[in-house]
Amino acid sequence: MTKIGLLGAGMIANIHAQAITATGGEIVAIFDPREHRRDEFAQKWNCDSCSDLAEMLSRSDIEAVVVATPNDQHAELAIAAMRACKDVLLEKPMAMSLAQCDEILHVQNETKQLLQLGFVCRFAPAALKVKQMIDEGKLGAIRHARATLLRQRGIPGLGGWFTTKEKSGGGCLIDIGVHLIDLLSHLTSACEPKRVLGVCSQTFSIESYEYDEMWSTPNPDGIFDVEDGVIATTTFANGITNQIDVSWATHLPGSYIRDGITIEGDKGAVWFDLWGDSIAFGESVDGKPAESKVEVHVNEAWDDAFQCEHRAFAMGVANRAVSDEAGTGEDGRKVQTIVEAIYDSNFQNCEVQISRS
Repeated sequence: MTKIGLLGAGMIANIHAQAITATGGEIVAIFDPREHRRDEFAQKWNCDSCSDLAEMLSRSDIEAVVVATPNDQHAELAIAAMRACKDVLLEKPMAMSLAQCDEILHVQNETKQLLQLGFVCRFAPAALKVKQMIDEGKLGAIRHARATLLRQRGIPGLGGWFTTKEKSGGGCLIDIGVHLIDLLSHLTSACEPKRVLGVCSQTFSIESYEYDEMWSTPNPDGIFDVEDGVIATTTFANGITNQIDVSWATHLPGSYIRDGITIEGDKGAVWFDLWGDSIAFGESVDGKPAESKVEVHVNEAWDDAFQCEHRAFAMGVANRAVSDEAGTGEDGRKVQTIVEAIYDSNFQNCEVQISRS
């Protein structure tokens, strides 16, 4: 049983708490500077409420922590936890910059603590099945992958930290885009990113956006200085191209543009809804096109993915190595490299080269 402390008591921390308890872990304590949120969490999950970070990290009955805070706190908290000899499950994005990623990796190498990135989409049942199909050679050599995720009205807490670049580091790209960048790279075994072409846009404003979902109503006095849409293509050293089309908000109803992931190889191709229960598989049989549907066992895909992520984390803590399916610190740095290149490409209005670092 992994004994875990949580840093941050917001929505994502509660999702992690549910997965921890469902997979046999123990929530020992919660730290959050907001007393009311911290105490509510402690009461709900029957754990200690810690008002002091250093005191929590010094506890011998906590062997690992989950960092589930706003993005601008990720590097500081992950580093503090590893220096306190705690293994870390670090929510995405890894950090606010490549420099911070490198600092995290330096401390991880120095302390030898386990560092797993919170790329939970890797553990969606459909994604796990597609990875198995690719590893079995059913698609052949992968050529291209694309992912579409468009919300009609899904800006998270417009006017809050999510839409304030100083605290978030960016908009929909660094929020949900990072999941797709990592997932496509993981599924296709895309190696070193070489070139990126990206376009970012902000279609809505605090004044023009009508709240529909995503946690909280807009704050009319808040900040919205990040993108709500991005389209980007990354070309890797092994010739694979990965494309994402992501938005927090659009004018079109969701039924007009179907969310999903396509992966094309020289022997076959798949399309799947990340949270769905089947995969469309196309191939050639005697030179003629053939298609089939691959069923995927799903209970509740979102819960399944988080529980699988925490089983992998517990295994990593026990075995002292990040499991093969999970994201490493190096994976987090690669995603940040691509994110920064997309922002740079948008700023320069051209494709940009990524130099080896």
